Amino acid sequence: MSSGWVLKLGMVSVIVLVLIGCEREEEPGTYIARVNDEYLTREMIEEKIDHPHAINDAMVQEYVNQWLTSEILYQEARRRGLDRDDRVLEPLRDVRRNLAINALLEDEIYDGILPDVTDEQIEAYYEEHLDEFMTDEPLLEVSYILFEQRNDATSFRNSVIQGADWDDTLESILNDEERAEGVFEIGERGYYHESDLYPAEIWRAARQLGMGGVSFPIAAGGGFYIVRHHQTIQSGNPYPLEYISNEIRERLVIERRQDRYEELLLELRRRYPIDVSFDIEY
Repeated sequence: MSSGWVLKLGMVSVIVLVLIGCEREEEPGTYIARVNDEYLTREMIEEKIDHPHAINDAMVQEYVNQWLTSEILYQEARRRGLDRDDRVLEPLRDVRRNLAINALLEDEIYDGILPDVTDEQIEAYYEEHLDEFMTDEPLLEVSYILFEQRNDATSFRNSVIQGADWDDTLESILNDEERAEGVFEIGERGYYHESDLYPAEIWRAARQLGMGGVSFPIAAGGGFYIVRHHQTIQSGNPYPLEYISNEIRERLVIERRQDRYEELLLELRRRYPIDVSFDIEY
């Protein structure tokens, strides 16, 4: 197949769609190719190509040749009744069955309304499974800002160590259009492993600071960083709840979906008669 264009549906997919009941279109006024009462139009080709505006005559000719080959093979198979052969129908029944089951589970389990997970439930789960949330490497809680100029970085640091609030001081800078242009990057207060912080100078500076400490300007990353170290979680200690809360929320949602799945199976076992015989010889 020519490079630069990709068929959205392969010819096998087209055949499957025909097998499961696509209606035959009426004869078009203009068409590019025909096999008996099946027609291929340029519009049909454009629908199957990712970039229809890039279609050229060579692409059309290649698609036509593929379509003709597929169509004559399918029409011959249909003439022989192979479209009704068990070799064809059985896989289609399996596909239909699996798609129907997936749709049921989407309705009942995944798209169904589940009770909201509360903060209290997250905290309770955290306390009950604390041994599952231990760090295997240090975790730092850090804030940082990258300034273009050393003077701006120094001025910001001096304001903070003299008692000004970090966030308020930063906000006043960002509200000043001229000064805001000198702020290249903002690292919101959060938890970071060493691999999460780049450049490495941020991590090294934070490790050397005491709790609440603010670094001198650090030349790196095309500017000057100011780093604040809030706290360190050493290896072997539990992750802070706020760091792990999203993971816990996901776990609880999965558990509820599993519970709903089990409930659904019980409901359906009551609804549909089940008879199992173990008198089977293998």
